[in-house]
Amino acid sequence: MVALGLYLAMFIAIVGSVTYYVVESPVRAKLQQNLDLRTQLLSALITEPLSSSQGFVDSLVGFAQAHHNTDDVIPLFKSMLAASDDTIVSAGIWPEPYALDSKKRLNSHFFNKADDGKIDQLFSYNNPKNVPYQEEYWYTSVVNKKQGTISWSDVYIDPYTHVRMITASSPYYYDGIFAGVATVDLSLEELLGFIKNHAEEYNLGIMLRDKLNQVLVSHNFNLVEGIYISSNQFGDFGWQVDVVNSKSRVADEVFRQVMSIEGGIVPLLLLCVMAGYYLLNRYLISPITTIAAQVDSSKAGEIIDVDYSSDDEIGHLIKTFNEKTIYLEAEKVKAQASTNAKTAFLATLSHEIRTPMNGVLGTAQILLKTPLNSEQEKHLKSLYESGDHMMTLLNEILDFSKIEQGRLDLDETRFPLDSIIGSINSVYFTLSSEKGLQFKVYSEVPSGRWYFSDKARLRQILFNLLNNAVKFTSRGFVEVYLKEVVDGSDTYLNIRVRDTGIGISKEAQKRIFKPFEQAESSTTRRFGGTGLGLAIVKKIAQLMDGSITVTSEEGIGTSFDVRLKIQPCQPGEIESLPHKKLDYSGLKVLIVEDNRTNTVIIETFMSSKGFTCKSVENGELAIQAVVAEHFDLVLMDNHMPVMDGVESTTAIRALIGDVSSVLIFGCTADVFKETRERMLGAGVDYIIAKPIDERELDDALFRYSNKLYQYHEVKADALESQDVKKHNSKSKSESLPKPDLRNKDNTEELLVTLYVALEDNNLELIQFALESLRVHVEPMNNAELTEQVDKALEQVSLGVPPTQDVINIITVNLPMA
Repeated sequence: MVALGLYLAMFIAIVGSVTYYVVESPVRAKLQQNLDLRTQLLSALITEPLSSSQGFVDSLVGFAQAHHNTDDVIPLFKSMLAASDDTIVSAGIWPEPYALDSKKRLNSHFFNKADDGKIDQLFSYNNPKNVPYQEEYWYTSVVNKKQGTISWSDVYIDPYTHVRMITASSPYYYDGIFAGVATVDLSLEELLGFIKNHAEEYNLGIMLRDKLNQVLVSHNFNLVEGIYISSNQFGDFGWQVDVVNSKSRVADEVFRQVMSIEGGIVPLLLLCVMAGYYLLNRYLISPITTIAAQVDSSKAGEIIDVDYSSDDEIGHLIKTFNEKTIYLEAEKVKAQASTNAKTAFLATLSHEIRTPMNGVLGTAQILLKTPLNSEQEKHLKSLYESGDHMMTLLNEILDFSKIEQGRLDLDETRFPLDSIIGSINSVYFTLSSEKGLQFKVYSEVPSGRWYFSDKARLRQILFNLLNNAVKFTSRGFVEVYLKEVVDGSDTYLNIRVRDTGIGISKEAQKRIFKPFEQAESSTTRRFGGTGLGLAIVKKIAQLMDGSITVTSEEGIGTSFDVRLKIQPCQPGEIESLPHKKLDYSGLKVLIVEDNRTNTVIIETFMSSKGFTCKSVENGELAIQAVVAEHFDLVLMDNHMPVMDGVESTTAIRALIGDVSSVLIFGCTADVFKETRERMLGAGVDYIIAKPIDERELDDALFRYSNKLYQYHEVKADALESQDVKKHNSKSKSESLPKPDLRNKDNTEELLVTLYVALEDNNLELIQFALESLRVHVEPMNNAELTEQVDKALEQVSLGVPPTQDVINIITVNLPMA
């Protein structure tokens, strides 16, 4: 019933509104038309007595022209004035000077109608002491004008009768020569009284104005908002009359008439609606409600079981719904199977490609450390760079696959922004320099700022944008701007990457953030790439509650602006990793790997560091090996025959004794999150993705050095660094092994060491790198470079890393030195 009431109320409102808007316009137009007609009629009624006086003037002109001696027509003149209506109060014939009598300059015949009806002749205008009548406006306005011309004066107040009057004047001629003027004076009092009576009779508000816009009469003329004013300008005298409805506005009258129409329509329509509602409810709504309830109460994928036998639209609906349900359930199963197959395929693809690529890149890294001639080194570097590029493309495809499936997650940790700035400086300064480009990073973020966010994804955004900037720029510069912006309670990191590259057309800017799209088809052929980089950047930015926009002009350059919501945090413990300084001699590593190529590469890596290596090809043999003999480290693959890495790790952690706490690194080509979670859940301490990056392996070994040396006497250089890391930075710096960088002859290597130390925020290593650079700088006689190195050392002595501007100047000047 409530629904019915609401429905009826809505219906009445809709019908009323529609009726009003349909009827209102013609009704309003009709009412306005009626008021306009009333205004025109009133104008005619006002004009009629004034126009009738023109005949009187014409008669006077005829008398004056027919009789040179006006004395002959005076009796007739007086009788005609006496017979006129009350509107005409006086009239006169005004000859030109000396026209009738050569001795009399002023010789007018002016007669006035007295209150008792008598006609009196007035001679005051013939008094030579007064202003000559020939200078009056009513006279001069018709002098030498065409015969028959009527001139109307302005409305004036008669000085004798004190009533408002108007004068009509017309010229007369003797033998074609201007001889004088005939006039008629009209009283407006009776006319204005008629207007007031007319307004009262027809409930009108009237305002009459003369040609000077002076109000002659205003009666009941009250203006309110929205009132309609009917105006008409009429007569030779240029008067205007404005008319309104004095009792109500046109809009109010429209509303009353529309309401009267609706009063007859709405009840009839309401009755029809109620009857229609009953029929709809009985034969349509009730069955549909029953079906909806059945659908809601049924389990997913079940059909509708309703007792409905009629073969009408409802029956057809039930039958079609059941058929669709069965079909969709089957399609759902297929789609789920397809999704699972796709996920499995990508996991297999990732593993199967990464496994041989681990062999290619690992072998290249090993060979690059051997004595090579320049051509061999050149080819090996080309091989390594090509393989690394292939891994980049694979990672983009896998990342986008995760995005499509909604499986791309953020791994939020605390990190210093300076570490990312140092990373992009160390990578892209060199790449830009090789292409002859200027590379600069400008940061307005507070010095020493730490954030709680996904460091890897933030790096990925910057690296993807910078890769494009360097790739598509052949001259000029590549610049990065970083700025922290506070908006209310939220903090945002604004990133801008600018270049002076080829630019992007307006049309292409609309599609560059779409998957597998580049600005032009020729771009892919010329520069390569999957076209996924910017799509991934956009998705990551959206995942971080941010956005990305592009501004570009062809041939000028491009600017990408990224806005990321980010959370500032307190500084955490800084992991300072002086690479390649731990002593691994005497340590044993078990390599669990079913691929022989990967085994050889890993053995080479580990042997070069001082480890004693043993390898097995599956997880079951790994369990037997750790039980049979002691190992300090286990490198565990995941996908292996007989027993995989997850099962093997679980079994090792379940062993009794110290062997269960052995350090285990997962070493797998399967980089999917589920695999990582399964391996970490099984008990691995850290996961290294294939292809193995030797630097990442060194970092992980140092990070877990405590556990690595748990079965040995503590080695001070390694273990103390790891322990003291959990306390304060001062004691840590005292215990870290101090690299002797002064023996390095290659300033570029010193610069790389400095950037590594900056990224890790290792103040002691920064100081050693700067001191070593200082030794190399002194003989160069480069005052600016020496000054900046000293400035950086001074900042380190105060316990803070050098500012980015100082590092940039050192970087730019050092290669030139």
